[in-house]
Amino acid sequence: MTGDRMLVAGEVEPAEATRHVQVAFGGAPGTRTFLRRQRVAYPFHLCRALYLPGDPPEFCTVYIQSCSGGIFQGDRLGMSLAAGADACAHVTTAASTIVHSMESDHAEQHVSIRADARAIVEYLPDPLILFPRARLSNVLSIVADPSATVIACDSFLAHDPRGADEPFAALRAETRLETMTGETIALDRFEVSGEEIGARQVGIHGPYTMQASLWVVHAHAPDEVLAALRSVLPDAGSVYAGASLLPGGCGAWMRALSSDSVALRRLVRDAWAAARRVVTGSAPGPRRK
Repeated sequence: MTGDRMLVAGEVEPAEATRHVQVAFGGAPGTRTFLRRQRVAYPFHLCRALYLPGDPPEFCTVYIQSCSGGIFQGDRLGMSLAAGADACAHVTTAASTIVHSMESDHAEQHVSIRADARAIVEYLPDPLILFPRARLSNVLSIVADPSATVIACDSFLAHDPRGADEPFAALRAETRLETMTGETIALDRFEVSGEEIGARQVGIHGPYTMQASLWVVHAHAPDEVLAALRSVLPDAGSVYAGASLLPGGCGAWMRALSSDSVALRRLVRDAWAAARRVVTGSAPGPRRK
């Protein structure tokens, strides 16, 4: 990407966007997952590994923080999360990430997840908050062994701190699921502007201004995952959501539109908890932020 141009299909992400956070988790059956390797550069900070009450004893929880106060014009940010065989890791952010206003250039964020045999990786960051004139390309890449599980969320909302309802400029989001040999299983991609959302047009966002997607890659029991996701979907109100199977029977996913950030967060939390029950047999413990 150069200048104002957004990344297009088939382009290779820039090398400078791959080295800010590199985390590898190690584990073994019946033992605690640990941080086997970490390399973290500004603007990120990686908190120490936590083992929270209510989680299976193998689960390691890690919070990623931003030291810069968000994503700024010209940022090219990259994050790599890898879980070795039998590792169980939950990765989240300390709070929502602000995507600040931009006058000319854009920002990019690339997150890659790799889950080896029997590993479980949960990547559940809080929503991106798009400020007026923000331009962001947000790419999530998942590579999973057939015996592994990955639960990943991507969500956003718009906010004008001045209260003038000025829209963000553009958001391009892409989530790609691949096999260990590089074969693409599923690809979800969209691009939307704040003006389009603000227009509340039928077939785009309608009355809803926020969005979240939750992927549950779990080939062991895709139908059970789908049933679990659908069991928490609201009937009506401030959230409009649906869930379906992923291609190849590798799991299920949910997409939700909302006009209420609290309701959207609650749905994502409930859907994650429902999926965790299928994967581990128990709901996750509480996490404070």
